[in-house]
Amino acid sequence: IYPKCLAVVLEMQEPKTGVKSQTQRLVITTIPHAITGEDIVEWISNRFKIDAAEAQLMGTLMVSYGYIYPLQDYKRLIMKADTSLYRFQTPYFWPAQQWLVEDTDYAIYLAKRNIRKKGMLELHEQEQYNHLHKWMNHKWDFIVMQAKEQYRAGKERKKPDRVVFDCQERAYWVVHRPPPGTTSGMDYGLERLVDPNQEELSFNICKIRN
Repeated sequence: IYPKCLAVVLEMQEPKTGVKSQTQRLVITTIPHAITGEDIVEWISNRFKIDAAEAQLMGTLMVSYGYIYPLQDYKRLIMKADTSLYRFQTPYFWPAQQWLVEDTDYAIYLAKRNIRKKGMLELHEQEQYNHLHKWMNHKWDFIVMQAKEQYRAGKERKKPDRVVFDCQERAYWVVHRPPPGTTSGMDYGLERLVDPNQEELSFNICKIRN
């Protein structure tokens, strides 16, 4: 399914024929290349000659797999057909890269957020942080050191670039370590929240039609 979705995402980013993007004001900074859910749904509908409901489902599939991420309601991995803002994920974090998702990397990410948030993590993040701290106690000094280095490197970026990267990284972990109640395309096993029949429908929609 990754190659099929990736081909569509690449087509959507074509400067002349893709989804139009623009710089948007978000809280205290500006975000470049933001796109609205309604523009994404309209593009998919026109490109594949499908109705808006199918196009929205296809958009949700791309969000749930991490190719597109929401800028506002970031825990809800769905495509809203309105003025909600989204961005295309950077290729480094695409699932097609097939990086092995390591708990050590997640621990470093949480430790970095803990530094930036001055210990005020969200409840599910704090629970994961405490669990990983206990489980990886033997190398926690290394994890914190890496987190501090990444935090310092991030501070050297320009603010818009820093905010964009923070959003990209957060979106990656929301997909691969979803908070309670968040449906991700990377959920597996008995706790998977996606109806398997719905997944088959999504896969068929994601086929590229010439």
